[in-house]
Amino acid sequence: MAPRRTSLGLPGSLPNIVMKDRDTMARTVGAAYEEAPFFFVAQRYLWPFWLFQDANRGDRLARAAAYRHNRRMRIHLPVYLLRWLFTGSLAYVSTISFESLAANAIRPITHPYWLLTIASGVAFVASLCMLLVTGYIYLYLSRRQR
Repeated sequence: MAPRRTSLGLPGSLPNIVMKDRDTMARTVGAAYEEAPFFFVAQRYLWPFWLFQDANRGDRLARAAAYRHNRRMRIHLPVYLLRWLFTGSLAYVSTISFESLAANAIRPITHPYWLLTIASGVAFVASLCMLLVTGYIYLYLSRRQR
């Protein structure tokens, strides 16, 4: 039986690899992530939705297969929830810190710490939204089928 060819799904012109065993695959994936741009690695680290398939496209069998795939991938969502919880906590602490620094300024509206306070607050709200959406998807995919 010939080994199957697969690509890593990374952007750019990374060559296809021949997978023989798990160790070879793990070494190749690690090497590909070392060559990938930072933004791509950060997106994969924080954005959980790249794991899932669209369960609204295709015929009935394709939708069922995509839904089964999504149910199998739900086990990764708690890790993403923890990552966003940490990111939100960091953004909240940054917001409080920058606000206390900006409050002591003579002209607080034009102080650069206010811009950092606003940016941290926006990051905090975005992390709350990601926590809610990811938590809902996890609960939805974990429910029992009838």
